[in-house]
Amino acid sequence: MKKFYLWTVLFAVTIALPLAAQVKPGAVVMTVNDQPIFSWEIGLLVPQVQQELAGQGTPPDRNDVLNRVMRRLIDSRLLGQEARRKNLKPDNTRVEAMMVQIEERAGGREGLDSALGGMGATYDQLRASVSETELVQSFVTTQIQPQVSVAAEDVAAFYESNPEMFARPDMVRARHILVRLKQNSTTADKKEARTRATAAHQRVVAGEDFAVVAREVSEGPNAADGGDMGFFTQDSMVPALANAAFALQIGQISEVIETQFGFHLVKLIEKRAASQMPFQEAKEPVRQLLIENRTGEKLSELLVQLIEAANIVQTVRPSDAPAS
Repeated sequence: MKKFYLWTVLFAVTIALPLAAQVKPGAVVMTVNDQPIFSWEIGLLVPQVQQELAGQGTPPDRNDVLNRVMRRLIDSRLLGQEARRKNLKPDNTRVEAMMVQIEERAGGREGLDSALGGMGATYDQLRASVSETELVQSFVTTQIQPQVSVAAEDVAAFYESNPEMFARPDMVRARHILVRLKQNSTTADKKEARTRATAAHQRVVAGEDFAVVAREVSEGPNAADGGDMGFFTQDSMVPALANAAFALQIGQISEVIETQFGFHLVKLIEKRAASQMPFQEAKEPVRQLLIENRTGEKLSELLVQLIEAANIVQTVRPSDAPAS
């Protein structure tokens, strides 16, 4: 299914700042109806595209990455220009909020300015880029999405045609006590941790409330909630822990389990058999997915027209902005 990706500057800056010094500064790589695309913008987007391709199991080939980056930047310029033709304006409150987040993730204004300087960019240029992103989002929200409609029968048909998307695997809910092992633990450290876990095991097997003991003993992230791990699938936990939990009967407590994180105890609270998400629960996420897909199709149709009419001039090879 086709999906249009808006250029998320906040994410790109967060990922790319460590690479700032690698990007050749300042060059205008391309103009789109006389609006420039800078080499530093390519440097920001490259890591995002690489990560997306890796997540899809696609080797991030340099030329493919650069082609995708350039297409996104061209699309962004064209949609921003179309938004301005319709007299739309970015939400400055949202722009400022995004800039604050970018500064925080860069370690403050000084760190951000330093990174941008190494890329041949300025704070004002970055803010203009963030503003452009917000303008494009406004265009999509106010001009494209209102053209999209999804009928109830479309939602039902999608649900019926894609049962695998709504399958829920077996799940269990358990409580958990963890006695952590420190990094580079000595034999004595390991023995002491196992002794504490064994003592906790003796207490809960003797009848003490598992949740009470977890709050007192556990060093796990859910200790304050009595060790409640919520529902989880077998493949979402460390194998030794998951295997033990799924082997238990409701109310049963495991033996002491050792993993690389330390020593664990698990008490099974509830089991939930594999099932299909009911339509009533699935219909709103499906509706949103169909809206997103159809919005992407509308955008793609518009962009074909805009590109055909655009004056796009390459001034420097994109490869001058490194893809790694």
